Amino acid sequence: MSLNAYWAYGLSIHTDLFCPELPRHPHPVHDPDVTIISLPQEAGTLCPLPDRSYEVQPGCFRLDVPGVARYRVEEGKRILIEPLANASPEKVRLFLLGSTMSALLYQRGLLPLHGSAVETQWGGMIFVGAQGSGKSTLAAEFHRCGYRLLSDDVSAVESTPQDLRILPALAQFRLCANAYERFGAWPEACFDVDKFAVPMGERYCPDPVPLKAIHILSDQSAELPRFEVVRGLDRVRRLFENLYRPHFLKGQRTQNDLVCMAGVIAQHATLAAVIRRRDTTVPGDLVRFLELNWAECFGPVSTRERN
Repeated sequence: MSLNAYWAYGLSIHTDLFCPELPRHPHPVHDPDVTIISLPQEAGTLCPLPDRSYEVQPGCFRLDVPGVARYRVEEGKRILIEPLANASPEKVRLFLLGSTMSALLYQRGLLPLHGSAVETQWGGMIFVGAQGSGKSTLAAEFHRCGYRLLSDDVSAVESTPQDLRILPALAQFRLCANAYERFGAWPEACFDVDKFAVPMGERYCPDPVPLKAIHILSDQSAELPRFEVVRGLDRVRRLFENLYRPHFLKGQRTQNDLVCMAGVIAQHATLAAVIRRRDTTVPGDLVRFLELNWAECFGPVSTRERN
């Protein structure tokens, strides 16, 4: 069996699947952190869940996606996939790299947030919010302004003895059709399931970056955007509201550790609400607005190096 060697979330990944969304491993290893195996279509190896779409047990996670595939995640080290009849490879990978991968991250003691991440001079900035809040659109604008991106849609945070770090994820961002049209065409983009997938190219950040701040995007009728630092106990609550698939955390062996980790993040990283009218705020203007607020909160920088 020929295996592809990939690299994401600080993990070496071997799989028999072709996954163009994942960065190729620069130095493939013999013993990977994660193995992803695609079983024969409807082989019956993974039994369907009788009355639910997912199941969380210590060390084992199962997900059934009707019309697409069944997935099983074991001990944060192995993923089994059983595609269903007529399922497109793109849809199988969509649920693999989203919901299924988030369960694996929880198993490994990493905290996935529902947001995009950008490398800046001050550190790593994550942008979270409800579906449709503009996370990917803002990431695309940072990309266009010369910033390097770490992730889109799922941003994993790791706690080390030294600091909190954002781990680089997929080397692409996905835009809905109207956002894609606003930016104009990327010649290297392709339509994938329901959105346009745009490679980050040289503006993909392949290394972990210390976490500096988490921004919660929201809409409001105010004409001018606002940057409001979240304080007190509300910080932990807002953080948990923006986990990626938070219901996948309950029942994991790592649940208590990750709850403690969320408290550490709330204590050491800045949480801020970014409130603006999406129908009037031009993404480029929001980038400049954020740069000014970062300089005020974290101190100015003498130069800005952009790739």
